Amino acid sequence: MPPLELVCKRLFSDPSSLLKCLLCGLLLLVPVGHFVAFGFFYALIDQARRGEDPELPAWSTWRRLFIDGVIAFVIFAGLGVLPICAGWMLSWPLRSLRIGALTYLPLIPGVVLAAPLTAAGIYQYQKKKDFRAAFQLSRLAAMLESARVDFCVPTLALIGFVIVGYPILPITAFLGLSTAFTFYAASFRALEESRKGGTRSPYS
Repeated sequence: MPPLELVCKRLFSDPSSLLKCLLCGLLLLVPVGHFVAFGFFYALIDQARRGEDPELPAWSTWRRLFIDGVIAFVIFAGLGVLPICAGWMLSWPLRSLRIGALTYLPLIPGVVLAAPLTAAGIYQYQKKKDFRAAFQLSRLAAMLESARVDFCVPTLALIGFVIVGYPILPITAFLGLSTAFTFYAASFRALEESRKGGTRSPYS
């Protein structure tokens, strides 16, 4: 698996990366404009899937970023937002029990799985160019199961980074998700490469 530190170093080695992250973080707040920011996520996952060094794409490709961003957002809504919303709804009956923070236990699976599950969905979509592939839960579950140990630290780091950076949430969310999505996609590729010529990948 690619070290998380190496992913961060390569992703943000370009001097223009910080400015792009700041602007994309702000775009997350802008209706319709947020699709461009999601286009960056799509591009980073695609680069890692192809084995290329991660690099935030140029602004000149904004049309492609917008189109790809719509696709990435739809997958994010289905695999990231819906599970969190489902957990939130399940927590409502617990509120009458007055059990404090335990009320929000149903939210934990959705929060923990939102980012890696979204990355897996986009990864599969890019391989097949088919939304059905992006939402084949059994295949996505196999991907996460194969890489579960390696995903623990990056996922917890992402959640912690977003919480600590709450005052500038859109920017920290973009920074954290850019790194996490790149890491997840690179890990999926590494697993596929390690299994070539051997046992068939459960998500190939």
